Formats: sequence, C-alpha cells, structure tokens
Amino acid sequence: MNGAEPRRSAPGPQEWRAALAARAVEVARDWGLALGPALPGSTQGLVRAATLADGTAAVLKLEKPGQGVEVQAAALAAWGGEGAARLLRFDAARGALLLERLAPGTPLATLCEDGRDDDATEALAGLMRRLHRPVPPGALFADAHGWIRPIEACRDPRLDPRLRDCALALYRDLNASARPPVLLHGDLHHLNVLADGTGWRAIDPFGATGEPAFDAGTLLTNPVAWLPFRRDLAAIQARRVALLAERLGEDRARVAGWGFVVGVLKTVWDLEDGTGDGRQWRAATEALAPMTR
Repeated sequence: MNGAEPRRSAPGPQEWRAALAARAVEVARDWGLALGPALPGSTQGLVRAATLADGTAAVLKLEKPGQGVEVQAAALAAWGGEGAARLLRFDAARGALLLERLAPGTPLATLCEDGRDDDATEALAGLMRRLHRPVPPGALFADAHGWIRPIEACRDPRLDPRLRDCALALYRDLNASARPPVLLHGDLHHLNVLADGTGWRAIDPFGATGEPAFDAGTLLTNPVAWLPFRRDLAAIQARRVALLAERLGEDRARVAGWGFVVGVLKTVWDLEDGTGDGRQWRAATEALAPMTR
C-alpha cells in the first residue's frame, strides 16, 4: 500500500483566510442561509452556525479550496449521514461545505474528562465499524500509508531519531501484513466526534483509504489537552488498546503499533507546519511502545 500522500488541511500561508468572512456572506446569500455565530473547533478555516430557509439547523464550513476539502466532501457523501454528519451541499471552487448540525454537539472528549475513558473508546470503536466500508469506485481518496513519507524525510533535530526509526520499522511490519483497504476517517479522535441525540457521529474527516486499524492510531494520542498529563497514562493506553483490539477483531500489537506510528507522524506534522515541537504527542506515543511487541 504505497499510494500518493493524501492531502490534509495544514496552516501554511495565511492570506487565503482573510477572505473567509466575506466568502461566508457570499455563500450564505447564494444558498439562502441565515448565518449564526462562529463555532469553536476549527483550526484551519471558518465554521459558522447557519439556518436553512425551511428552519433546518446547519453548519457552514469554509476551508481552502483544493483537493483536501474535495476529499473531505467525498468521504462525507460516501457515508451519507451514517456515523458522520450529513453533507447537505458542497462548492469545490469556494471550499464551502454545508453540513447538518449535530445536537447537542458535545465533544466526546468530555467523557474522558468525566472519568469515562472506556466509554469514549467504546464509542470510537463503534464509529470505526460504521465508517469503514469498501472504497467508493472512482473516488479521489489516496492511500493513508502515503502519510509515512514525511516521517522518512524528517531530519528535524527536534524529532528523536530513535522514535523515527522505531516508527518506520513498525510501519514496515504493519504494511507487509496490511488488511484490505477501506474508507478511513483519517483523523478520528475525541474532538472530531460529537453527541447527536443519544449517540455519537464524526466530523472533519481527512478522507483516505487504508487498513481499518489505521484509524485507531489518532485516537490513541488524544485528547491532547488531557491524556499526556495523566499519571495513569500507561494504564489508560493499555486499556484502550485492549478494548479496541477486542471490538475491532485486531491484534493488540497491531493496534498499538498504529498508535505509535501515528503519534510520531503527528510530531512530524507539527514540525512541518510550524505549530509546535511535537512534545504533546510524545508521552502517549512512548507509552504504547511496550505493547507493540
């Protein structure tokens, strides 16, 4: 599985963001929307509450036009509201997505903060089973394994070469025995899952293809504002890996291996994007190392 590296939203140059407020007004006019306040959670674009002409509550999301947002729309369309927010409308040229608004919209991360990390892990495992499906024919999705290339190329001195080399060795083993590819969320974690009625649904997919266990990688290093500071971090990671392996029918070492690889990848992305030195990922990533053997 060695396809092209999937596109992802990254900070990069900021000039395009200056036009987002005006673009939101333009899109709202064209689509007959009443705009509400900006919503929290977006780091790459603009997200605003919106109401359709018939009173339906929605969310207008604006990102940089390009393949990244097109793939996101394609993933949401493929799921059709099953396990993820429903895509109502999309304009590729303006990077605009109109989504159903999930209510009450509470992030899954609140369960971790309330001492219910097992429940959060169960919810994420359930979403993976719902979201993973055969790749739609003719889709734009690239192979998530292409994201490994930045790890191979990274020589930033802030990345411990032992972590990089361990991640690459693990990846070679995982890739050699990879399961058949499915449609992946690609960024499935506790802030990208919101309460919808009595259940949970995902938002903000990267959209990629790859083996099912890949999606376990991101959640094993999140929530980043909570997990690294836990004194019982090692026990939490062991419990998460055990739950995920059981619910997904995977080997524990495979689940932990993807967690380690993706944890190092998150560090590399921080270094690439200039958003940090990746230290917030290290403790949770290193706690997984004993479970990869």
